[in-house]
Amino acid sequence: MRKLLEIALGILTAIGGFVDIGDLVASAETGARFGLGLAWVLLVGVVGIVIYAEMAGRVASVSGRAVFDLVRERLGAGPACSTWPRPSSSPC
Repeated sequence: MRKLLEIALGILTAIGGFVDIGDLVASAETGARFGLGLAWVLLVGVVGIVIYAEMAGRVASVSGRAVFDLVRERLGAGPACSTWPRPSSSPC
C-alpha cells in the first residue's frame, strides 16, 4: 500500500509541473466548445513536451548547464528571452 501511495504522489507531482489552473480552465472551455474535434492537438502537444523535456535533460546532463543558458550563448538574448519558462536569475 505504501508503494502505491508513493507512485500516486510521484504522478501528482509530475502533473503539477505541467498543469496549472489556467491550463485546466482553458482545456475545459475548449472541450465544451469543440468536443473531441481538437483532441489531436492535445496529443501533438504532449508529444512535443515529452520530446523537449527528454532533450533538455540530455543537454543539461552532458553540458552541466541549463538549456536557457545555452540558447542565450548561441542565439543571443533576444531568442533566449522569448523562451518560457525562464529561470528567475534571467537577465531578461
